[in-house]
Amino acid sequence: SSAASDVYKRQVGEYGRRFFTQHRIPIERMFLYTAQNPTLDRAREISSMLLEQYDAGLLKKIFIIYTDMGSGMEAHVHSTRLLPFPEKEKKIMVPFTFEPSASVVLNRIMHSYLAGFIYSALIDSFCSEQQARMTAMDSANRNAEELLADLSLQYNRVRQTAITQEITEVTAGAKAQRKKRRKE
Repeated sequence: SSAASDVYKRQVGEYGRRFFTQHRIPIERMFLYTAQNPTLDRAREISSMLLEQYDAGLLKKIFIIYTDMGSGMEAHVHSTRLLPFPEKEKKIMVPFTFEPSASVVLNRIMHSYLAGFIYSALIDSFCSEQQARMTAMDSANRNAEELLADLSLQYNRVRQTAITQEITEVTAGAKAQRKKRRKE
C-alpha cells in the first residue's frame, strides 16, 4: 500500500531498530530477540504473525529487507516481495489434483515458504554482520600494526638521537680533558 499509514514495520535486530528510530519511522512490532541467534522457530513466529495479518486483510503486501554478503568484503541490501506472488501465470496444460484441497495445500506451503524465506534472510543478515565485524577487526589490526611500526621507528630515532648526543658529550668531555692535560 502506498499510504504511509498503511505501511506496517516489523523489525528484528538492533541495527534495524536504530535505523527506524533515527529516521523517525514508527515500528508496529519489534521482535525482542537479537539477530545474533537466528532460529527456524523465530522465523516461524514471524511468518505466522505476518500470515495471520495478511489473511485478515490487515496487510496487502509483505516485503522483507535484509543484508546479504556479496563477493569479496561487501554486503548488499535486498528487498523482496513475499506476498502476494507476482501475477504472471503460466498456462497449465494438464490440470493438477490437490488432496485434500487446493486451499489446504497452499496454506501449508505458504507457512513453510514464508518461514523458510524469513529464516534464510535472518541467516544471511547474521552472516553479513559477522563478515562486517571480521572486516572491521582486520582493518583495525592492520592499522594497529602500521601504528606500532611508526611508533617503533620514532622510538628508534629518538633513542639514536639520545645515543648520538651522549657520544657527542663524552667525546667533547674527553677533548676537554686532553686539552686540560696538555695545558698542565
